[in-house]
Amino acid sequence: MSDRIYLSINNVVLPVEPNRGYDLDLGDSEQVVETEAGTFIRSVYRNGIPSINVGFWCDLEMLQQMRTFKNQTSVTVRFFDPLATADSQGDRLVTELMYVTGYKETLKADTAEGGIWSVKFKLEDLSYV
Repeated sequence: MSDRIYLSINNVVLPVEPNRGYDLDLGDSEQVVETEAGTFIRSVYRNGIPSINVGFWCDLEMLQQMRTFKNQTSVTVRFFDPLATADSQGDRLVTELMYVTGYKETLKADTAEGGIWSVKFKLEDLSYV
């Protein structure tokens, strides 16, 4: 994995890359209505609402951090967006307030250190709820 940060939750960098445990979807919030005349009006309320699917393998220490995130009402997420304006370090990270949904963890290998775990969840934009 490169040194670039693709995703962090509450300043904890996750070991993911695009197409390797990290899938960013920037959707739109819109409404389409039909008028009495039969024409359609499309109203876009907000563009680029982030929804991030996350999945990776981790040790017991990282698993404990992920468990705390799933129980929080909101988390601060920084994610890589290639269209964002680069900051002073050249990173293209966007910060959003999000929440964790669909959390699932699976023990993949038992080790003396607590095992190797598979963690999967989705990060949803909280400002749209």
